Amino acid sequence: MSAGAKKNLFNIAIVLAISIGFIIWQFQGVDISTFFASMLKVNPWWLLGAFAAMFVYWFLEAVVLQTASKPANKGQRFFSSFRITMIGQFFNTITPMATGGQPAQLVMLTKQGMDAGRGSSVLLVKFIIYQAMVVLNFLVILIFGIHYLMTGVTQLKFLVLLGFGVHVVVIVALILVGRSQKFTTKLVHVLLLPTRLFMKKEKVANLKNTLDEKIITFHEESSRIGKDWKLIVRCCFYTTLQLWIYFSIPFFILQAIGVTGIGLYMAITYHAFIIMFATVMPTPGGAGGAEYTFTLLFGMLLGPAKLLMALVLWRIITYYSCIVFGAGALLIKDTASKKIKPHIEALTKAPVKNISS
Repeated sequence: MSAGAKKNLFNIAIVLAISIGFIIWQFQGVDISTFFASMLKVNPWWLLGAFAAMFVYWFLEAVVLQTASKPANKGQRFFSSFRITMIGQFFNTITPMATGGQPAQLVMLTKQGMDAGRGSSVLLVKFIIYQAMVVLNFLVILIFGIHYLMTGVTQLKFLVLLGFGVHVVVIVALILVGRSQKFTTKLVHVLLLPTRLFMKKEKVANLKNTLDEKIITFHEESSRIGKDWKLIVRCCFYTTLQLWIYFSIPFFILQAIGVTGIGLYMAITYHAFIIMFATVMPTPGGAGGAEYTFTLLFGMLLGPAKLLMALVLWRIITYYSCIVFGAGALLIKDTASKKIKPHIEALTKAPVKNISS
């Protein structure tokens, strides 16, 4: 087994340990036999609806990737975009704060023949749009649903501010990287300083020159995408639709377990907040934070047995399904890369410009 596979399994084990530990601690009074008996009575059609919503979430994620990358890679098929999306989902779920998804997707895009600088730009713009839509849609949801969050749980005020603040800082930092070539170049040069301790000067210089070239293509592509307002608007629309469908998943789960007293908008409000906070947790998959906020919110309305059922089903559908299907995507070979790579490489062989401020 490779070192990378061992690390992935270790991260998955951490998530399982934290999740199981939280469940054992939080739901000590729930009878296990009663829990499993109740799980067998879950409405399969509502549960299928929850899984379908998750699939649509993945599908729209792939649509955004296809839309953003198509101008830089004319030959990219939607199948390739969907596969890359699922691989990104896999690494997002097993790394702290979803930091592994973007690098994994970049590797897959370069295998498709896309230049690393252009691929980085596509993924950065896509990620900025996603983060911005998370914040904007959360604000919209808060306008009409803040009374759901502020009722009975005093900790939520702090958690709302924390989650919102972190997302805003991330967006500002990403925009700075995407807009300022001078800042990005200096940042990369600073990050390269430790390499002098274990690499020869010639290798460090070559690496520095290579990265400078990639930064140029990165900012050229960022500038091109930033001026394409039709593309930006389409990506924002698809991402907004994607998020609202994703936020609705707990409603399907609650209907599946026979809970009819929680409306669709309340479920959306709760889930939007859970995602806003859990994604800034420094654990793989937001483990611990996700379970805590889910229990904190839905625990005000559900008994322990129903709450445990909802929590387990929610984690299976929104988290563990990404691991299963993402791992499957890793095992599937994409033959399209062999056909389009030579064409893309020919397009990217252009004279390198000097770095400007």
